Amino acid sequence: MNDFLLSQIEEGKYFNLGAFLDENYILLSPETPIDEELLERLRRWDYNYVYSNGDMTDRPGSATSTGEGDDIEIANLNSQFKEKEELENAQKAFLDMVEFTERIFTQFVTRGDLPHGAISKRVKEFGEIIRQSKPYILRYNEFDAKINYIVVHSVKTTIIGTILAMELKLPPFRIIELSTACLLHEIGMIKLPSQLYMTEKILTEQERRAISAHPFLGFKILRTHDYPMAICLGVLESHEHMDGNGYPRNLTGERISLYAKIVSVASSYAAMNSDRPFRLALDGHHAVMELLRNKGTRYDQGVLTSLIKALSVYPIGTFVQVQNGAQGMVVQTFQDSPKTPHVKLLLGPKGEKYLENPIVNTNNEDYKIVNALPPAKAKTLREALGVSST
Repeated sequence: MNDFLLSQIEEGKYFNLGAFLDENYILLSPETPIDEELLERLRRWDYNYVYSNGDMTDRPGSATSTGEGDDIEIANLNSQFKEKEELENAQKAFLDMVEFTERIFTQFVTRGDLPHGAISKRVKEFGEIIRQSKPYILRYNEFDAKINYIVVHSVKTTIIGTILAMELKLPPFRIIELSTACLLHEIGMIKLPSQLYMTEKILTEQERRAISAHPFLGFKILRTHDYPMAICLGVLESHEHMDGNGYPRNLTGERISLYAKIVSVASSYAAMNSDRPFRLALDGHHAVMELLRNKGTRYDQGVLTSLIKALSVYPIGTFVQVQNGAQGMVVQTFQDSPKTPHVKLLLGPKGEKYLENPIVNTNNEDYKIVNALPPAKAKTLREALGVSST
């Protein structure tokens, strides 16, 4: 690429092949004029050069070259457009599922209905979306869904549980059953006052007994509505621990059903990965580390291994700092390279916001991940991105 000294770039001109801050970040397309605000930002951020395979011109898109510069520019623009479109589709699918779940739960509370056929059909459709759009649907914390916590948590648990079931290579009908158990695993909680599960205060003995009873309530509800026993047991045993210290029946590992083991990991990950009134969300990396600390005591080791294979060491949604000091969010992971995901940069090395957010490969030494950010710093980045971890 040719380098253009910032002091020589003129307001009102165009780059005919697009301009870049570096090989990973497109600054301007050929249709976008250079303005004083952009130049001032670049000066404030201590950029001395802009790079392009083209030239500065008086008219937008005036070059006719079909060389390498065009290919680079088109590839970057196509990547940006694809990400935006895929993320919008994933957000719509997520919010549609949240709306469906809220409607089902409301229908259950008001009329006592819990239609197995309709739920299975919707879960199957949602599972296909998860399969096709995994890198985007896992960015669920970017999707604003400010409604009942139990509803949103149930949908997030379904996403993680479905991904786990696919990683474990369960047959299709088992995936649908498991996903149904994930969606309905807190159905018994709906019968309890919300202040019991949304409070930071120490619960009384009576309140603890009420919380401990909700899996059994869920089991009874599902049996009453003729759900398969495998789904019912997945709900009943979803709060049991491998060492026998869970509830409601203090089962040990060999007696806990596979569905329940999967629901337990998926639900815990989804809960840790969301803000609560009494704590900030953990990002994906810290949530995985917390789960691993309870490997073999609370959670099944095989399910946790599948979680790491499916989500990576730095799961999508993890906020990180990279080698050059910039901070961003993991947006794509790779099973064959679990420690070098792709990261969308949100703040530059000096805390500056990007005009657009470049996506970089952390296999590059300059963008190597230094650490995952703690919850308070991750919250700052979420606000920079314009999301609140629901």
